[in-house]
Amino acid sequence: MPPPRVSAGGRPLVITDPTLLVRHANERLVLLRERKVIAAVPVADVSHIAVHGPATFTGAALARILDAGIDVSFHSSAGRFRGVLQSTDPKNVYLLLAQVDAWNRPGRRLDFARPLVASKIAGQRSLLMRHARGSGGPKHADAIERLASLEERAHAEEDLEVLRGFEGAASAAYFDAFPEMLRTGFVFEKRVRRPPKDPVNALLSFGYTLAGSEVARHLARVGFDTRIGLLHGIRYGRESLPLDLVEELRAPMVDRFTLRLLNNRQLEREDFEERDDGAVRLRDDARRRYLELWEEMLSAKAPRLRNDDPGDDAGLVGARRVDRATRAAEPAGGAPEAPPRLDEPVTWRYRIERQAHRLRRFLLKGVPFRPLQSSRKINDPGSIDPQNGSARPPEPSQPLESIDDDGKE
Repeated sequence: MPPPRVSAGGRPLVITDPTLLVRHANERLVLLRERKVIAAVPVADVSHIAVHGPATFTGAALARILDAGIDVSFHSSAGRFRGVLQSTDPKNVYLLLAQVDAWNRPGRRLDFARPLVASKIAGQRSLLMRHARGSGGPKHADAIERLASLEERAHAEEDLEVLRGFEGAASAAYFDAFPEMLRTGFVFEKRVRRPPKDPVNALLSFGYTLAGSEVARHLARVGFDTRIGLLHGIRYGRESLPLDLVEELRAPMVDRFTLRLLNNRQLEREDFEERDDGAVRLRDDARRRYLELWEEMLSAKAPRLRNDDPGDDAGLVGARRVDRATRAAEPAGGAPEAPPRLDEPVTWRYRIERQAHRLRRFLLKGVPFRPLQSSRKINDPGSIDPQNGSARPPEPSQPLESIDDDGKE
């Protein structure tokens, strides 16, 4: 009898040390350095494995990992996603056909892109508004007003290229006001991507890269062809679909996390180094600390967002909160997941998984794609209120995200 699949629960195992050897013994993954055991983690406690940089696995360890249904994602030391090792191939040819069909129908792509771009802009505006309370300057006020206008126009735009232009204009306004959210000595003049020239840009780029890797892993597990993007299109050698879904994660997840690290002084200037090509990167020890904090952020209870409606999860398939005994007895394909209760915590990792399934449902069943954030009531074409970001004020029992002092690629 094959060993049970046990990867439904547990926490991620992050490996950043290139000298580690991973073996399997007695239902544990044993980590060795220079033939000395430094850790032994029960297989049942591992949800997935993220390898940053080189690492060595024995054949027996990989076999047990695959039998347990544990994904292994591989990244460069700078966080670039290289690929994922999975135990099964979903082989959902119908999903592939639906992706191709949507790509060939501009109206279908717009149905997905409009709420996605509006959600991204809503996240940028929300972050600025919360940091503007009591301390916002004129750039804040101007950016919030411009973002509100662009968000409203995005909902009704009928041209994909114009919609991309709204996205670019929103990012320009947002990053123009971004320095006013920094409360320490770090300087941010403008968004610089390749390569990042200062610590703030370095953290933003690293976070966006890691977010894209997390999205790509969930999309691959659901069965998507990650090369076919509906907003970003198709480019040789590029995984465009993760770039689509990562857009609405940038401000509320990555930028918020970056501001928290800097404004709370969890990272200092000496944690960064400038390389020969002028790129600024985290030092190795700081990068390991960052990854630990990143995993904690993904796995911890996340701030409430406007579109966190557990009732919308009905019918979505996932791998969350499944009882271990039930999981061990069920077939390898898994079982449908019950929607979370109102009192259950929602994590960023769960949100990413949920967005992948919402996209799958949009393509296969024609259900409108529900973004992470919305400035409108569902099915209500009413106008945006730029003061509170909603056509309807939030209910007291459902508080929105609180930032306080938290602070393509």
